[in-house]
Amino acid sequence: MVTTTTTVDTEGVNLVILVGEVTSPPVQRTLQSGEIVSSFDMATHVESGRISVPVALAGECDTTHVGDNVCVVGYVRRRFFRSGAGVTSRTEVMADQVISMRRRANVRKSVSRVIEHLSADLEI
Repeated sequence: MVTTTTTVDTEGVNLVILVGEVTSPPVQRTLQSGEIVSSFDMATHVESGRISVPVALAGECDTTHVGDNVCVVGYVRRRFFRSGAGVTSRTEVMADQVISMRRRANVRKSVSRVIEHLSADLEI
């Protein structure tokens, strides 16, 4: 489980809670700054079918494997980077937490905490 703190700004909310299946093995890369970033794809199900979602997180992600059911709490971001075709962008979920759905109590606590902060910050 990766854990950081998600904060909510009352001028805007960018909050994602995903539950689904990991569909690609986590890949770690080291940025020029020395920071390690991991990424993997997961699939969620909606009325219209299955949606693939790219997920990134700071640090190593060595506890998540293809086929695992996980809950991801984080935010959406679009990042730009140089590639062979010039400047490219990618929209992804930046995970603050990745929790195995086998740990339902941890999932419940994490989601409850985020919803409580959201409610308090938005005064609803």
